[in-house]
Amino acid sequence: MKSTLKLSLLTTLLLVGCGQDKATVESNQPEKELSIVEQKNAQEWEDGRIYITEHNYISYQNNNGKPKYYVYKAKEWPREDLKNESSYDLPRVVFRWDNGEGETDKYYERKDKVWSIKTDGTDLRLVADEFDGNVRLMRMSPNNRYLALAYANSDGMFKVIKDLKTGEYTELGKSRGYPEFLWAEDSSYLYFVNDWENWKYSLHTKKSEKVDVMYNEYSVIYDGKRYVLNDFGVVVFDEKSNKRLFNVSINPDKESLGIYKFINKSISPTGRFAWGESGRKRFLIDTHKRTFYFEDIKERTMGKYQYFEMIGLNADYVRRGAGKTAIFKLNDKKEINSNYKSWVQIATGHSATDSSLYNAFANDGDFEKNDVHSDAS
Repeated sequence: MKSTLKLSLLTTLLLVGCGQDKATVESNQPEKELSIVEQKNAQEWEDGRIYITEHNYISYQNNNGKPKYYVYKAKEWPREDLKNESSYDLPRVVFRWDNGEGETDKYYERKDKVWSIKTDGTDLRLVADEFDGNVRLMRMSPNNRYLALAYANSDGMFKVIKDLKTGEYTELGKSRGYPEFLWAEDSSYLYFVNDWENWKYSLHTKKSEKVDVMYNEYSVIYDGKRYVLNDFGVVVFDEKSNKRLFNVSINPDKESLGIYKFINKSISPTGRFAWGESGRKRFLIDTHKRTFYFEDIKERTMGKYQYFEMIGLNADYVRRGAGKTAIFKLNDKKEINSNYKSWVQIATGHSATDSSLYNAFANDGDFEKNDVHSDAS
């Protein structure tokens, strides 16, 4: 063994002494075999694609530099990872996506799955794929650990909680009827609807109890108050006592209900700002100032309160869409202006829909990095 080592050292010294430097000696060593991903990325692709896994890649769009995602084998894709701190340096969006619809005949790829992404369009992650059905509603807990999910198949409308830390699923119910979810501010309990009744599930006791509480999917609990956005405004409750505190609402007469009733709506992470859009008007509600701002809807004209699908912290940003996406930075009056970016986020599959915001307080609520603005009073 010692003789072999000496011979090897002598050979090296001889090569260097004959004018062959160390870099040349090292280049004569066997090259490390490239992985499949490295081999693919070593090629020149016309669309500039970059492979993330063997069958899945991204390409960057020339007009805005945003990534567009091509996922053909979802199980290869990186999953939501609570230990990965870099995933949570921006607010995130959770959404449903049948990534393989129209791309393959394999059922797993074509079925609904739950995904998430940063608000700036980076860091796509697979959140949940262990269920079998059409997604109806998703809400992430404030601590990012739990996914409340409702999905439907021939056996019913299942309401479940997935623990992203352990991967464990907890079934809450499976009755028909539209689902509703609302997380506690500290993620210790979840309100949900089953058998057309309201229930409260405790993650500590792992038990559910019926409750007489007003809420819906457009609600938020913050600073001890429950903000419930209904068809005509916001009702605010004390969460502990369930006492109604006040409301900021429109009070139309019967003849004008259709003019004012919200068809689309959303609420900010603290409950301060809420948005409603009827067939004719759009409204922005400030529950702290207890005021309404509104505009008439005009065809083929971008409105100042349009596209408020997801309202960021302090209503400094709004975001819309999951497949084709846009983010808008609002002005000091909380209005849309020309300061926005739009891009195609999803390139494969049939559709990506049902976005909702979580991790909303990261980066001071800003949807993009390195942004400076003054907070609203």
